[in-house]
Amino acid sequence: MLNKVVKIVGIVLAGVIVLAVTGYMAVAYHFRYRYPAGTYINNVDVRGLDVRNANELLLKKYMPGVDYSDITLMFEGPDGYNETVRGSDIGLKADMTDALNNIMAEQKPYEWLMYYLYPVNYSAEPVISYDSDRLYEAVNRLKCIDETDDKKDPVIEIRSDSKGYYLYDEIVDKADADKVVASADAVLDNIETSVLEIDIGDCYIEHTIPAGFDEVVSLYDRIDKIANAEITFFDDGIKQVLKGSTATAWLEKGEDGLPYFGEDGNLVFDESKIEGYTDSLSDTFDTTGGELEWNKFSGGTVKLKNQLMGYKVDKTAEAAQIKEELLRGDVRTRRPLYETEGRGRGKKKDAVGDTYIEVDMSAQKLYYFANGVLELTSDVVTGNIKRGNGTPSKACYVYFKQRNRTLRGENYATFVNYWMAVTGHVGIHDATWRSKFGGDIYKTNGSHGCINVPKAFAAQLYEVVEEGTPCILYY
Repeated sequence: MLNKVVKIVGIVLAGVIVLAVTGYMAVAYHFRYRYPAGTYINNVDVRGLDVRNANELLLKKYMPGVDYSDITLMFEGPDGYNETVRGSDIGLKADMTDALNNIMAEQKPYEWLMYYLYPVNYSAEPVISYDSDRLYEAVNRLKCIDETDDKKDPVIEIRSDSKGYYLYDEIVDKADADKVVASADAVLDNIETSVLEIDIGDCYIEHTIPAGFDEVVSLYDRIDKIANAEITFFDDGIKQVLKGSTATAWLEKGEDGLPYFGEDGNLVFDESKIEGYTDSLSDTFDTTGGELEWNKFSGGTVKLKNQLMGYKVDKTAEAAQIKEELLRGDVRTRRPLYETEGRGRGKKKDAVGDTYIEVDMSAQKLYYFANGVLELTSDVVTGNIKRGNGTPSKACYVYFKQRNRTLRGENYATFVNYWMAVTGHVGIHDATWRSKFGGDIYKTNGSHGCINVPKAFAAQLYEVVEEGTPCILYY
């Protein structure tokens, strides 16, 4: 009976052993082309994966989120040049298959339990590959590659269009394709980012410098300096801007159609163009000269020759100053250069102000306004119309005052107590020899051109009027 039990137990144990061995070998067989549990590659658990699936997983882990076909090759050259090629254009790919096969070959499937109990971490690096022919073709499509067989000297010359002068330059920096490919090869050997920066600065071909290069560039630099100048004229809220691009059109041209240097070593300007521009400055900034539209005290308006003491651009000085600034390439803001300075900016209240003398020669009346208020008024006698001595109609100003003056002219010498000169030899003064003023006296018995007033009024006016006070004369 005991023997029978022993036999049965032996059979069961043998069966268990057979089953265990069979199961163990079945698992070993399962891991014949798979990595057993406890296998780590680059710290990644690859249990149960075959080489193909492990390769895909490890490549994703090696550079997360990067598809090698989408890697960008960025070629960078001088003066900010950069151009890109995608990995797919050159068949770029990464693969760990060989390394993974070697790891799998090292492992013995029947030792799978040992790996489970004692995990092992292996290292594997991807092998980068690409199609060299496709890389060469991609490089040759770059704009920086020299494809010309004709090695004639490049052209460099100054040309002009509606925008001004520009430098036409056939000297183009070009790179040698073989050197660029070599630079790319060196970077592709070690891919660590999704954008590969490839410096091709040393791959450029030394170009030929054409004859006359220095002279052309020197001339263009001087023209360009003018083109980049900008002078802003600003005074009392009024502005006018001279751009250098406008001024380059004022340069004199030689037989070759290009600007040239004068004896002083500077580019030569067409003086008439400079003069024309200073005329425009006068139009903008002058408050004297031209016409002044005046609102008469009695109503209505009249246009008068403007000879007020105002701002008048010194066009000669401005012409010289503008040329100097343009030649230096200045960018600046300044006041215009004035020959005279005075009041306002052209409108009646600006140019004349609120304190002035107004003489209505048709009405033979003089009005003196102080701060906009009529302070004095008087009848007057102006120049004799019949004899051609009519007082001129204009906007002028008191430019000189004197007490006790003898006025001299052809066949006369007349003493006056109060003299206020307003334009040329014409002034306001007392006329003690007259007993009447106003009316039509001036038409037949008027003055030699001056404005006669009673002595008492002349005294009052003399006391309040200052040199520079505007004087508006009209009929």
